[in-house]
Amino acid sequence: MKKYILIVLFTLILGSFISCEDEAIYTPDERFVLQAYLYANEPVSDVRIRNAVPLSVPDSVGEPINDAIITLYKNNVAYTLISSSDSGTYHYPGDDLLVVTGDKFSIEAIVGDKTASGVTSIPESPEGVLMSDYNIELPEISVDPYTGRPDMGAMRTLMALQREMQLEVIWDNPTGELHFVVIENAEDNQESIFPDLGGKFGHVGRGSFQRITLPTRESSHEINFMEMQYWGKYIVKVYRINQEYADLYDNLEQDSRDLNEPPTNITNGLGIFSAFNSKNVYFSVVKQGTLTPTNGW
Repeated sequence: MKKYILIVLFTLILGSFISCEDEAIYTPDERFVLQAYLYANEPVSDVRIRNAVPLSVPDSVGEPINDAIITLYKNNVAYTLISSSDSGTYHYPGDDLLVVTGDKFSIEAIVGDKTASGVTSIPESPEGVLMSDYNIELPEISVDPYTGRPDMGAMRTLMALQREMQLEVIWDNPTGELHFVVIENAEDNQESIFPDLGGKFGHVGRGSFQRITLPTRESSHEINFMEMQYWGKYIVKVYRINQEYADLYDNLEQDSRDLNEPPTNITNGLGIFSAFNSKNVYFSVVKQGTLTPTNGW
């Protein structure tokens, strides 16, 4: 997930800056929307910038800005970001910028004669992260070598086992902080749990399976095994969310009639500059062995 916050959350957050008022309280020329996220021990590549639109314009997103001058500062050292695409995204191209727990960062974005800025710090990683089980055994579906048809009875048995399977990732969260979870298959050559049925399943490359949860204040997440498509090792990343992002996310659940404008930590602009830290755990889905056909082919 490059990057994790991402498509669903990006849409929700951006929408909150453009659709909370019946009347515009600013014009598009006055401010722009900057969203920048830092992840501990990961490259800087999740920075987005767009033109603002009036709050009176529902369901509208400003045009991406691809010629901004964006600078990230750590310990008074400047790191210049460059444009990643034509969709208003930016990244740092070097390998000399480390993002670690406790670091304090500031960001400055210049668009024409407008300058916006923000500050954030890298939170602690989640504590007490563990899996309720680390190895899940499932039966492998056999395929008739002559007809190419899978054993449908065995497939139904497998799907029933997936529905019954219970697996949780658990973390310490005594104060109810926001966290989200990313689940990825870690195999370079992913092999489907289900037989190849006309190209629907089979062998694919790494990165083709990924699930991202919405933020939660709970201390666990139950993994849905009906979504598990591949054998092998899975990475489960539990992310702790910084307070400025939590404030903005909580704002989405309020009655928009009570809001004038969502919270932002961007000075002279809209948007958010925030940071996340994670802890990884793992589990594996392994084969029990080929099931014997039970109902013919």
